Amino acid sequence: MTTKDIIKTLGGPALVAGRIGIRPQAVSLWAIKGQIPAQRVPELERIAKSLGKPIRAEDMRPDIDWSVLRGGRD
Repeated sequence: MTTKDIIKTLGGPALVAGRIGIRPQAVSLWAIKGQIPAQRVPELERIAKSLGKPIRAEDMRPDIDWSVLRGGRD
């Protein structure tokens, strides 16, 4: 799943930005760059869960070992 796909699944740049308190242009820039900032991933994972969307931190940033941050549990 691409960054653009994730943003679209979560409602698009304006809705994502509104949910986390940033400007839509910042979210659009993530799509252009193809990467979500690591510090935003936990917030987006919680939003995805609340929307019933199966998007996990590992989908958003596979380059980070999220199991370490989760205390070794997946």
